[in-house]
Amino acid sequence: MPGLRHSHLANALRWALNFRGQRSAIGRRYIFRALNRVTPAVAVDTDGMRLYVSTADQEVSREIFAEGAYERIQLARVMDELRRAGLGSPLEGRGFLDVGANIGSATCLALTLYGAARAWTFEPAPENVQLLRHNVLANGLEGLVRIHPLALSDHDGSVALELSASSWGDHRVRVQRDDDEAGRPARLGETQRTTVQIPARRLDSLVEDGTIDLDALGLAWIDVQGHEGHVFAGAAGLLSSAVPIVCEYWPYGLERAGGLERFHDLTAASRSRFIDLSVPQSAILPTAQLRRLLARYSGVTFTELLLLP
Repeated sequence: MPGLRHSHLANALRWALNFRGQRSAIGRRYIFRALNRVTPAVAVDTDGMRLYVSTADQEVSREIFAEGAYERIQLARVMDELRRAGLGSPLEGRGFLDVGANIGSATCLALTLYGAARAWTFEPAPENVQLLRHNVLANGLEGLVRIHPLALSDHDGSVALELSASSWGDHRVRVQRDDDEAGRPARLGETQRTTVQIPARRLDSLVEDGTIDLDALGLAWIDVQGHEGHVFAGAAGLLSSAVPIVCEYWPYGLERAGGLERFHDLTAASRSRFIDLSVPQSAILPTAQLRRLLARYSGVTFTELLLLP
C-alpha cells in the first residue's frame, strides 16, 4: 500500500514486533486496532498453530493477536486439575466437544497439544464459523473436526442470535421470556443489538441420532454467554456421564437469559464436585455450594468452572 512504509501503522508494527526482540502485548493490541483499517483478518502463529482472526473483533481476536491462543492457559490449568482429581489425561485419544467454539482456538489446541483424536464444534455466528473453517484447514485438522453451524439449546428448532458489533465472543442467544424486557438486566447494550435466526438443537437429540458419540468424549468445553442453563437442559446424557465439563459461569448472562436457577439446579442434580478455575489452587467443592459464587461474581464478572463427574 502506498505510504505504508512511513505510516504510523508501519512504525508501530515495527516497534511492537522488534523492540528488544520482544512481542509486546501492549504494542500488539495497539497494532490490532490499527490493522482494522487495512485488512479484515490477519494470521497469528501461536503455540505451534496458525489462527486467522478478525480485526473487527476487539476481544477474543485481539487477545489472540496480542498474547496467543485464547484458551491455552485455561486448558493447561484444566489438565492439571484433572490429574489432581485422579482423572489422568482424558483427552488423549478421545473426543473434544466445543460448544460456543468461536473461531476454533480451543479445538485446535485440544487436537494439536493434548492428543484429542477428534472434535465436535458448535458455533452459531456465521462470521465466526467462516474463521473456524479457515483455522481447521490451516492446521490440517479437517479430517478430525466436525463443524456444526448452529446453537445448542433446550429444544430442536431455531433461536434468535443477538450480535455484538465489537466482541465476536459475546454473540448471545436471545431468550424470549414472559416477564417484561424492562425488568431484565441490560448493562451491556443488549437491547440495541441486531438479531439473526439460526438453527438450534438439543445435544441429547444429536446423541440419539448418532451425530455425536458420547462414549467417545474425553472433555466438554462450553462457553455460550449465559445460555449454559438451556444447553444443560438439553444435555441430560452429557450431565449424567463421566465426561468432565468446563463451562463459563456468568451470573449476569444467565440471569438475563432466565437460566440462572436452571443452571444451579441441573448442575447440582447431576454433578457432585466442581473447581472454580479463577481461583488459584482452588479446592474441589461440592456443587451444593455453587450458589455461594453469586456474591463473588456480581455485576458482570464471570469465571469458568470445571464440573467433575
